[in-house]
Amino acid sequence: MRLWEFLKARMEPFKERIAFYGAKLTYADLLRFGETKVSRKKIRLIVGRTHEETAVEILKCIAEGDVAAPAAIEYGERHIEKIREAITSAKDGLDDLAFVMFTSGTTGYPKGVMLTEENIISNLESISAYFRVENCRSICIARPLAHISAITGELLFALITGLTVCFYEDRFMPKRVLGYLKENGIDVFCATPTYIKALANAQAQCDNRFPKVVAISGENLSEQDGKTIRNAFPDAEFYNVYGLTEHSPRALALLPSDFAHNPHSVGKPIQGVEAKIENGELLLRSQSVMKGYLSNEKATEQKIKGGWLYTGDMAHMDTKGNFYIDGRRDGMMIRAGINVYPEEIESVAKRLDSIDECVAYGKTTKAGSIICLNYSGTVEPVALRRWLLQELEPMKVPAIIEKRQEFPRTPSGKIIRQWKRNF
Repeated sequence: MRLWEFLKARMEPFKERIAFYGAKLTYADLLRFGETKVSRKKIRLIVGRTHEETAVEILKCIAEGDVAAPAAIEYGERHIEKIREAITSAKDGLDDLAFVMFTSGTTGYPKGVMLTEENIISNLESISAYFRVENCRSICIARPLAHISAITGELLFALITGLTVCFYEDRFMPKRVLGYLKENGIDVFCATPTYIKALANAQAQCDNRFPKVVAISGENLSEQDGKTIRNAFPDAEFYNVYGLTEHSPRALALLPSDFAHNPHSVGKPIQGVEAKIENGELLLRSQSVMKGYLSNEKATEQKIKGGWLYTGDMAHMDTKGNFYIDGRRDGMMIRAGINVYPEEIESVAKRLDSIDECVAYGKTTKAGSIICLNYSGTVEPVALRRWLLQELEPMKVPAIIEKRQEFPRTPSGKIIRQWKRNF
């Protein structure tokens, strides 16, 4: 129950304010949650019809002493059923847990990340040390609350700082989102680089008021996209942050003072976090590191070694101690003995103003592995190939370059990268 007591103490000064704008719930209403306590802690599957309903159920779950396992209807019933099966068999070792967050698994079955109450409290305190929202009154949450980034970094952080939470529940249409942010006077907003760039492109046509403070996370932000975003919203303060579910999630942050000239960096470790690079991989150590994977000791032992969390993200650091994410270890492609990261190809392609979005991926055929690139924009494939040949090592240039109108996306707006196998 420590997490709920922590949240209550932080929310108490704001009890006269509106907490959830849509439901018109005040902080005083939230403080009354938890009047009924559970006798034995269990994992509670939470699937709300809306983001706001999900948020309310998550808070009730925490307040009543159960473990929350949020899922999003956007991912489909099959995914939800797999989560239901996983939590049904889990009964022991739940006393210190706050959440079990299910991530995609390489086998097709989601892995349950066990996050303790202390993990979440530690991460909230770390976020509070760098994320400045003193002059803000409202936040818009547009991402599904099946992601710990939206729960810790947006929902719970908003509540301990007294913000009024608005939930964007509509389809993603850049102009509509910009209109919603303006009409509701939103001060704080968090989203992926892809999402923010789409808003930046639409802003040129709308000239709408934009939030004062913006946190970008969930994907690599290229230097070119960072400049595009900065130019579109010159009055906003941008943070480029890095985290992962197994770290509750926040670990690194680039502050607004550095964003203008170094937007593609994820900055430095936040309060209480140690970070290092070992064999090119980013490792983290802090009180925010997960307890482990639900009912999967082997996977836990592979992920946490000697107290260090092996993130699976390849990274490097500059002379000032700023970190840069180079790509996923498991997304790495090997071509003629050369390690190729899709993010590197995408970053070079995006230097062209005529490229809107792009995604690189591997494709396995009988003849071997090849690299592919899908993109949207005005440039033709021949011209794009010519550009890539100039800027990349020959073995990193995609064998297949295809122009397309849209990309498959996750519910949070992230482009889905898939390793395709055609035999």
